Amino acid sequence: MLVCCFAFAQTNAQGYTQGIPSEKVEKKAKKQTNHLSKQLALTGKQEVLVQKKLTEFDMKRQSVIQKKLSKKEKSTQLRALKMNQLKEMRDILTEPQYNKYLKVIKQERRKNLMERKQKKAKMSDKK
Repeated sequence: MLVCCFAFAQTNAQGYTQGIPSEKVEKKAKKQTNHLSKQLALTGKQEVLVQKKLTEFDMKRQSVIQKKLSKKEKSTQLRALKMNQLKEMRDILTEPQYNKYLKVIKQERRKNLMERKQKKAKMSDKK
């Protein structure tokens, strides 16, 4: 019994306890929800649902990342999670909100890609 409780309470390096989101994960989800709320004009009920889903998906994503799988298997599982997230967000948002959501995440993906490229360029300049 004690071993079971200890294993359940153990927190991993990514900031969540198995099955229970950490404060870090919840803060990240809250920040993302606030951003989306401004972009999509979410209702109070939608905010709660979106935050819950973002927390859930971050935990699942971290779980896949930590698995001892090949790069291809991880990529496949992460892609499946992303598709599931899009499906579930579609159920929460209205059609106009969902269309705007797709644009917002596409812009953020581009921004993150550019930041990574710039960071990589700076790293290679230092060498």
